Formats: sequence, structure tokens, C-alpha cells
Amino acid sequence: MRKTDKKLEREIIRELTQLCEAAKFDHEGFIWLTHEVDYRQFPQSLKVTLVFNEGVSKDMLLTEFQALIPKVQSSLEPIIGEPLAAAQIEACREHTLQ
Repeated sequence: MRKTDKKLEREIIRELTQLCEAAKFDHEGFIWLTHEVDYRQFPQSLKVTLVFNEGVSKDMLLTEFQALIPKVQSSLEPIIGEPLAAAQIEACREHTLQ
């Protein structure tokens, strides 16, 4: 990873961490988020995954996911220079083993 890639990674992590901590309190069922990126194809390769509790209803998950998309986009826009495409943001449920 190049020095500039490391700087971008730190900035992305900082912004997404702030968003995550706020979203835990503001969005029902949301529990954490993660991202993956290939810096050779940045920002097109950046993908953010929003993880919701497995107990949240499908309708609530979709509602909260739709509300979080613009927040993810505005958090990352200063870093990538444009809004992240909504297609690069996904939601999933956390599954726990019993």
C-alpha cells in the first residue's frame, strides 16, 4: 500500500467510524459497518456495508438503510471528491451462531 493509500484509508476509517457511532443511536437495528477498497481502482472499488441486527424487520431494515445512504455519501464526499454511488453501499444482517 502506498503512502497516499494509507492516508486515504485513515481518512475513510475516521469518517466511517464517526458515522457508525452516531448511527448506532439514531437508526433502529443498525449495529456496525465495514468497507473494502482496492486503491488501484479508487474510488470505483470502494464498497461500504451496513450491518443490521438479525432481529430487525425487513421493512425497518430497508427504511433505515435508505436513511443511511445519504449519510454515508456525505461523510465520504470530502475524501473522494464526489458522492459515493448508492450502488456501492449495501446492507446485510448480522447472523449469530446459536
